[in-house]
Amino acid sequence: MKFSSKVMLASLAIQPLAFSQTMLPDTVITASRVLQRAQDALPDVSLITRADIERSQARDLPTLLQNLAGMEVSQSGGMGGVASLFMRGAESRHALVLVDGLPMNNLNFNLAAFEHLPLNGIERIEVVRGNVSSLYGSAALGGVIQIFTRQNSSDAGKGPWLETNGQLGSNNFRSAQVSAGQSWASGFGVNASSERVQTQGFNAINPQQRPNTNTDLDGYKRQSNALNFSQVFEAGRIGLMLRETRADVQYDSQFGPANQADESKSVLRNALLNASYKASPQLQWNFSLGQQEDNLNAAVTAYPYFVNSQSKTSSVGAVWTLWPQHALTSGYESTRQKIASDTAYNPTQRSLDSWRLGYQAQLNNQQWQLNVRRDQYSDFGEANTWYAGYGYFLTPALRVKASASTGFMAPTFNDLYYPWGGNPLLKPEKARSKEVGLQYIQAKWNARLTAFENRYTDLIDNDQFWTRINIAKAKNQGVEVALAGQWQLPGWGAQQWRLSMTSQDPQNEITQQALVRRAKTLAQAGLTQTWGNWDTGLQIRYSGARTDNANALAAYTLLDLTATRALTRDVRLNLRLENATNQNYQTIYGYNMPKRGVFVGLRWAPAR
Repeated sequence: MKFSSKVMLASLAIQPLAFSQTMLPDTVITASRVLQRAQDALPDVSLITRADIERSQARDLPTLLQNLAGMEVSQSGGMGGVASLFMRGAESRHALVLVDGLPMNNLNFNLAAFEHLPLNGIERIEVVRGNVSSLYGSAALGGVIQIFTRQNSSDAGKGPWLETNGQLGSNNFRSAQVSAGQSWASGFGVNASSERVQTQGFNAINPQQRPNTNTDLDGYKRQSNALNFSQVFEAGRIGLMLRETRADVQYDSQFGPANQADESKSVLRNALLNASYKASPQLQWNFSLGQQEDNLNAAVTAYPYFVNSQSKTSSVGAVWTLWPQHALTSGYESTRQKIASDTAYNPTQRSLDSWRLGYQAQLNNQQWQLNVRRDQYSDFGEANTWYAGYGYFLTPALRVKASASTGFMAPTFNDLYYPWGGNPLLKPEKARSKEVGLQYIQAKWNARLTAFENRYTDLIDNDQFWTRINIAKAKNQGVEVALAGQWQLPGWGAQQWRLSMTSQDPQNEITQQALVRRAKTLAQAGLTQTWGNWDTGLQIRYSGARTDNANALAAYTLLDLTATRALTRDVRLNLRLENATNQNYQTIYGYNMPKRGVFVGLRWAPAR
């Protein structure tokens, strides 16, 4: 039995470089750090392409992600509100977000401000569900979201390109995006993107549930800019990526007078220099130097505060092709973390050194994936993790798979050093995960069934004196099914469809209560249909009843509709109707979510 997937010489450290040269539409790298077909990955993985992003007409990343199987987003209001991501019921701090290989999670709560990340500069997104700490270290207990920005090297020598997009809509929403690039036959390329978004918003807080708050409109604005340079050589590639996002969020606090207008400002900055060198047909080296900043300044509020997180990372990695479809990966990463705040953290810095080793193989109808990792922190100590996965093809289309893994989550600066309740003796949170799955792939449709169990120990919580201690235990057991396909019926045009459902039981094992803000049942359905000159889309999302501490959150169903029409060869009209049934719902108790919204846009993208 033969399979067409090939082991490529690549790793996360240089992924933004390797991706733009060699990656095919249906290949992924996040699930193993080795390039493979998405359908061959042993961890469950979803792929969102540039075409998917444009077809969805989503205005922000939370809206885009919550349409995937097993993904649940809670948000304090509309665009720009603080968003938390629960992947198969895991804690929101257990979801690792990477942009071009750089972790975006902050140092005080270990949350990534993905609500501020622009979509126009994204080429693709890979989402891995389940514990992959042995590949990525802390915070990957629930999974990894890896965002790859747009690059140029695949168009070497094809000259300049330019795309623009504008949109208007409800709540005085307006946005404008532009992306441009140029590549030369010499192998040098440059790419730039810019985006500006603004909305006057709505009253995000519910005064009946949270009294003595301001009932004014809570607006949002964001300015994002990115610039990439790259040079391709015969035996390698080098690139420089620079990104900055500035966001202003208006919100309502329960502290201070009811007429108080609260506002916070965020600045996200990324800088990454990376390179790859193919020393031989069997060996490739990868190098990177990166810096990530997440700065939050809540200056306009009753109790002003600021928190600035900074991480500097350097890494070296190698991939050896031992023989066809057998690859060995290794790497060393050094990270220096620093926090600055009006809160007196002591200390304010720590270091992290990580070593990893992996083995990926496919022989006839069998697959293996083995990963081990050691992370050494300067403050609390070390953590060792592993992953073992196996797949067996019963037929070329039908595969069974199973995996077991361990994971950890490092205590944050808040957990360790916050002056009121921090505990420097904390241990890392730990996880043990098991999965079994069945997958069937045909030319026009595919199906996936996964049963999973995740058990968490030493979860960090407060004791009766509000001191942080390792006390909590939690588990989540569930089943997830996902189907997708395409067909073309006579007289109906081309259709693409997808369905998914997750049934789970996220539970605190000490209190026997459901974990907050997580539903036991999630379901999504999507359909795109071509009608002559129109491309239409339908998206339905269901989330079951949840609790938010002592408060109940009702189940809800949302319906979004989209339509696109080509006005000329280069210009397209985009229409989107969000929350078409005007559903009244909440994902956090006391915070309203957007009502029905209508959005109209034009996209200009000359043929290349």
